[in-house]
Amino acid sequence: MIQKNWQELIKPNKIEFSSKKKTLTTLVAEPLERGFGLTLGNALRRVLLSSLRGAAVTAVQIDGVLHEFSSIAGVREDVTDIVLNIKEIAIRMEGDGPKRMVVRKQGPGAVLAGDIQTVGDVEILNPDHVICTLDEGAEIRMEFTVDTGKGYVPADRNRAEDAPIGLIPVDSLYSPVKKVSYKVENTREGQVLDYDKLTMTIDTDGSISGEDAVAFAARILQDQLGLFVNFDEPQK
Repeated sequence: MIQKNWQELIKPNKIEFSSKKKTLTTLVAEPLERGFGLTLGNALRRVLLSSLRGAAVTAVQIDGVLHEFSSIAGVREDVTDIVLNIKEIAIRMEGDGPKRMVVRKQGPGAVLAGDIQTVGDVEILNPDHVICTLDEGAEIRMEFTVDTGKGYVPADRNRAEDAPIGLIPVDSLYSPVKKVSYKVENTREGQVLDYDKLTMTIDTDGSISGEDAVAFAARILQDQLGLFVNFDEPQK
């Protein structure tokens, strides 16, 4: 029977997830058929890093600034450094974009991601992240455009043809998964000593749990691989 091709392969008895902190998750899956640890680990890693959707800033407009090579009186960082800091703002957005966010602050002191006035379905996940630092008497107002997407989109692709003067596009890293590593070791099942044990470590920005990220990545692979199945499931 053709179903023996997949039904008689060994599958993990369980998949264990553990988290040392909110953004860091470890997965252990065993036993797997020999070679499947590398196959599944590599496929999941690639999808986790490239194909999950997230939210990011796509552009910023700073009052009194015409381009990213400017400097602002009373602000210690130049605009280029401010834009780099804006790229690191971690965002969770439930609905579709684009959305607008605004921050307005007077010095002295740091402008933090948590100072941004957000709309209802947008959440700043790293509120202590420093965007820039203001001296005594300095003031700044910035308006951010936030959107959803996947993967990495360079700033030039975020530049609209009809963009107003002073709108600075930002490199957007949408992926909620920042880093994935995995290793494959031998494990034992009964008298067989050379099955695979897959251990993965998933580091996210906090907008998604590592367990959910793996589930979504597996679902993407399932959907893509289903296109190659050219037969109906045999009746039992």
